[in-house]
Amino acid sequence: MKKYYMAVTYDVCEQQGTSVDMNEYEISCLEQLYEQVKKIALADVAPIVKVFESDYSTYENAKLYTKFKFPEYECACGK
Repeated sequence: MKKYYMAVTYDVCEQQGTSVDMNEYEISCLEQLYEQVKKIALADVAPIVKVFESDYSTYENAKLYTKFKFPEYECACGK
């Protein structure tokens, strides 16, 4: 059965205790996943990108596949 993957970017501010989902991106294949996700994080300036997996193209019952953190895009409001 084919699997479908979606990356979701998150804007996070630990000082204010907020985490907001920003954008969703369809991932067509898992080859070079880190490189794909890194480009997505750069585009959205997102410190966290979660990749979800589903058996359905509608992403029904999607489950977390993996999570990436990019400290270079973390909120600097507390510094």
